[in-house]
Amino acid sequence: AETFSIASLADAIVRALAIKGASSIDMLVPLFTHGLAPSPSSDRTTDAPNDPSAGGTARSSAPSSALATAVADLTAAGDVAPARPLGHRLTDAGRLRAQALLASDQTALGIDVARAALAALQPLDVRIKEAVTDWQLRLEGAERIPNDHTNARWDASVLERLGSACGDSASWLADLARRLPRLRCYSDRLMVALERLRAGDGRYVASPRVDSLHGVWFELHEDLIRLAGSSRAEELAAGRAG
Repeated sequence: AETFSIASLADAIVRALAIKGASSIDMLVPLFTHGLAPSPSSDRTTDAPNDPSAGGTARSSAPSSALATAVADLTAAGDVAPARPLGHRLTDAGRLRAQALLASDQTALGIDVARAALAALQPLDVRIKEAVTDWQLRLEGAERIPNDHTNARWDASVLERLGSACGDSASWLADLARRLPRLRCYSDRLMVALERLRAGDGRYVASPRVDSLHGVWFELHEDLIRLAGSSRAEELAAGRAG
């Protein structure tokens, strides 16, 4: 099993909170279950058990107890504070730490590579968002109505499109992960969400209560925007994000 050093675990939590804005510990677990911050073992490491609640079989993870300890250490260091109404967020000091980590990641990946990856994401982003919209609202004649999921053919078509988009993103993400290994987690998390969807759990399309496909995709998009030296506001102004 892969292991997590305390230092790399803390850095990965800072990265995650910079992208998520705020998060509970439970919603951080899937990120580590699927390899966000693997590192060589050190004197203080934790191996992870399988955690079905995290959205699939764990290859390795920092379990909730280790995450809680790391978050407590980050809070004591002044990098993390309680968020409202719940969860945890970065402080000003934590955001400075996140910026330093981002600069390191940009060096490892390369700004030009990140910008090219962000451009390559755009057509996939359109496909994912259109499919998520169609999961939530289906066509009844010329009208959009809330999808009550009684039309099995419609839902099957949407799931097929989501699967196709995720499949097409896999090789592209694999290329990026060879340069910046932590990006591998997005492909893993997308596949887990897709497996849950195919098993009949519709929450894994877009529910904020689980590590949903839409939620993972949003985080991937945000991560690439930051790695490319851009911002969501700039991407929105250019018509490339929504």
